[in-house]
Amino acid sequence: MNYLDLFAGAGGLSEGFIREGFTPIAHIEMSEAACYTLKTRAAFHYLQTRNALDSYKSYIT
Repeated sequence: MNYLDLFAGAGGLSEGFIREGFTPIAHIEMSEAACYTLKTRAAFHYLQTRNALDSYKSYIT
């Protein structure tokens, strides 16, 4: 199933939905700092599905 995350914050609720197999369509958030966190988590999940977490690990260290 797909979902929209309104007032997403740093994405805690989305993280739970993703772990349960839901697919995010969009995250809506005004806070710039929270948006950077959302982008980082989205990159993690994208790279995880492509078995390319090495580039993610080098980014966060």
